[in-house]
Amino acid sequence: MKRILAAATIMSLFGLALCSQAGAAGFYFGDETKGATVTSNESDFNIRIRLQPRIDYGDLIKSKDSKSYSTESDLYLRRVRLEMGGALLAKTIKYNLTLSADKWEQTGHTGSVGVLYSFVQWEGDDAYNVTIGKAKLPYSRVSLTSSSKQLLIERPASTEAAKKVFGKTDPYYQPKLAVHGKFLDGIVAYEAAVADGWQNGEAIHTTPTRTVYKSNPLYVGRVELSPPGWVEKSKSDAHLGKGQHLSLGVNVASQSSIEYAQIAPATAEDNREHRTLKGIDLSGHYKGLTAQFEYNDWKIETSDRAVPNSHPKGWYGQAGYYIEDLNVEPVARYEIYDQDSKKPEMAEKNSTVGVNWYGKGHSFKVGLNWVRTRYEDKASGRLINDNRKNVYQLQGQMYF
Repeated sequence: MKRILAAATIMSLFGLALCSQAGAAGFYFGDETKGATVTSNESDFNIRIRLQPRIDYGDLIKSKDSKSYSTESDLYLRRVRLEMGGALLAKTIKYNLTLSADKWEQTGHTGSVGVLYSFVQWEGDDAYNVTIGKAKLPYSRVSLTSSSKQLLIERPASTEAAKKVFGKTDPYYQPKLAVHGKFLDGIVAYEAAVADGWQNGEAIHTTPTRTVYKSNPLYVGRVELSPPGWVEKSKSDAHLGKGQHLSLGVNVASQSSIEYAQIAPATAEDNREHRTLKGIDLSGHYKGLTAQFEYNDWKIETSDRAVPNSHPKGWYGQAGYYIEDLNVEPVARYEIYDQDSKKPEMAEKNSTVGVNWYGKGHSFKVGLNWVRTRYEDKASGRLINDNRKNVYQLQGQMYF
């Protein structure tokens, strides 16, 4: 009852916010804020806090007999972030330390605080910069975009799965050494990175159980191309009616010779796997209209006969239109995620529609999404008596 009452209250506030904005100029609560900054000579320190309160309602849990989905509600904090960064000793040396407490109080998740980002970056010039420390790996356009600037509340299922290909703990946020930059006024952008990937002692498979003994490093590369005059200043799914951009991205990631801990009587050559991921994406916006397409596939190839090879792949298309007078943005996405294209009937198909309201740009906003998922007969998520589920998501963001 408490969660349902909270959901009804927030829904009402959402409706009032939309009504109050009608006919207003600019954001209802003023322009976006960028945190608090303290400066001393060549050094500075900026601190920001982000909260994303969230309510989910719909087919969230399995029934007692696990044969169908049951309706439930869940009120929690989707993201809690404390971001600290700035310049260290010189303007060309940047640093970032971000602490996270995501999915706090979400059903089935244990609340914990962790380090999301921890890196130092040397800015040589536009074409050559070096980053060392824990940060995102350079693949998947929608994943590289900050979650504070997503068009829809959740990222696609296929890209979320792709983020888990190269490690056990925080596999997408890894310690890495990266070189990156832009040429020709941003027409060409690139990043090349080396990271740990799968490491000794991590359980890489659970059925059957396989543990990593050693492996080669993970190598990742990404290139982005834009026409002159259409270069994106900063990655965002939602530019709120400002400017224009068009970007084509291509990325590839590979980790070879991932050797399992010895399993008698097999030899080391019988206990290795190779993982590769490839992706391509196209994104663009013109004033209020924004659209994005992305395709990813990855292969897991192993010499261990007890561990099956797999080839997941997925694509999505999403779009939104920002209505400036109301600060409202209708949004939609369609996605097909084939959990293993080497097997039949393994796909899930996700349709999402919703609306965003911006009270202070991305500093204060509210989003409402309806997500409808249909599972093929052998896909993970398909239950004996249920091949569909519907979930309603309501999420706010306060980012100061």
